[in-house]
Amino acid sequence: MLKKLAQFVGAIVGLGVAFVMLFANQLGLDDSLVGGIKRHIVFSIGILIFIISINYSDNSFIRRAFKTFTGRFHFALATLGLAVLAIYIWFVSIGLWTSWPNETNYYNMLATAFNHGQIALEVEPDPALLTLGNIYEPSNRIGIPMLWDATLYQGKYYLYWGPAPAIFLTLIKEFYSQEIGDKPITFAFAVGTFLFTTLLLLELWKKYFSEAPPWAVLAGVAFAGLVNPIPYILIEARIYEAAIISAQFFLIGGLYWLFTAFNRPSTIRLSLAGSFFALAVGTRTTLALPVAFLAFVVLLWTLKTRPTRVFTTVITFALPLILGAMSYSWYNYTRFGSITEFGLRYQLTSYNLYESLDETFSLAYIPPNLYKTLFNAFEQRVKFPYLFPTRWAGPAWLTDRNYPSFYLLFAEGITGIFIASPFMLFALLTGINKDKTFRWILLALAGSAFLIFLTLQTFFFTTMRYLLDLIPTLSLLAVIGFWQGLIQLKKYPFFRWILAALGMTLLLYSIAISLLLPISGHLEAFRVFNPDLLKNLTWVFNNVIK
Repeated sequence: MLKKLAQFVGAIVGLGVAFVMLFANQLGLDDSLVGGIKRHIVFSIGILIFIISINYSDNSFIRRAFKTFTGRFHFALATLGLAVLAIYIWFVSIGLWTSWPNETNYYNMLATAFNHGQIALEVEPDPALLTLGNIYEPSNRIGIPMLWDATLYQGKYYLYWGPAPAIFLTLIKEFYSQEIGDKPITFAFAVGTFLFTTLLLLELWKKYFSEAPPWAVLAGVAFAGLVNPIPYILIEARIYEAAIISAQFFLIGGLYWLFTAFNRPSTIRLSLAGSFFALAVGTRTTLALPVAFLAFVVLLWTLKTRPTRVFTTVITFALPLILGAMSYSWYNYTRFGSITEFGLRYQLTSYNLYESLDETFSLAYIPPNLYKTLFNAFEQRVKFPYLFPTRWAGPAWLTDRNYPSFYLLFAEGITGIFIASPFMLFALLTGINKDKTFRWILLALAGSAFLIFLTLQTFFFTTMRYLLDLIPTLSLLAVIGFWQGLIQLKKYPFFRWILAALGMTLLLYSIAISLLLPISGHLEAFRVFNPDLLKNLTWVFNNVIK
């Protein structure tokens, strides 16, 4: 009895200490939002007391789990997941933990409109805007307040971003009336994407790569969760980042349900896959092409493996896509009188898209975009945070070419995939696996990734957040390729060790870069919202870790 009482008291004390240290600023115990090294040490001691207390019993969950390989692996996986979650919270809060500086609330405005039975935002345009002859010419709007990057059509504000996340937000707002910014939405969908990515990797490992060592699985999960630009987009996390990561949540979720359906066919899994893919397009319309390709793969897979159930299988998968396309068409027609108009033409932004919409996509943009996407280098400095994203670091022969005047070569900073994440090179090894079912999975992954990549290269500029359209699928291919290489070299221990060492070196380098670039790329945000933390980090890295 005394032992249980000590265990209970220890757990309460540990949690209490951790809570007080975490919210010391809000409790008036510390003037600093982030606290110094002592506060962090006391917080860690509180967590340690709590963990020791709950495991003091000989029959505790963790002690029992450690007696089996499966238990130890799942405990390590859960610990890794919590670490990734903590990193997400650190970046999304700019190191403040309990306070999340938010910039935009566009999805909240759209959800509010939906809850009130309308599709136009409730924000009223400035009357001066409506008197302009050409609203969409930026020079005509100087000095007039407006909702930046929103769509203005016939005197009403709309959003060109897909409405799917706002539809889910309407359900939350039925019970929670406070404003929900785009930053917590970005965070929630980032966590969801990480969860589906982890489930998908575990599914593939158990089914096709069980000979790969467990440490390689944990390494793959860490890479997929922390690869650039996932931490990068969490700092600002505006409507732009929220739309991209939300679409990736639905895309990766759809791939998870589709791949489990390839292994264990069922109407529920196929229906969920189709529903998630429909929502992906309903969030980000640029995913329409890869989703169409995935639908084609499902058709081929059905004809090849389920010839007697073609109609049922195809309808089960395609019905959500058809309903999604019809709903989006109605949404567009109700707003703009055209099922193919998404509102980009009427966007109030830095460019006159109304007159130049046909120039937003072009094959002429591929050479510089290709370089920036794959090879654009970062700027190196001698002081923390050392590495900085650059707008262009390419060769002169690429800049000297006559690109269309609408193309933005120096738009925003970006670090190429092979520069920031060289572990991605392992994606080249994925084709070694000869399993017939896995071939369908590889076709779906590689084909959709290629079409996303191609779409990015033809847009009139590229930036770090756009990489997120591609990175989740590409990181899956890279992890699979790494596993496949380890399996192929199983009979050659020395070469397998070389591959493992190379892979882990590239993986750790990739994660380290992905944790530095968000700080250097958003230094101003740290200076504004958390200058004490930036000062401490700079001192530690410049003086201690030198």
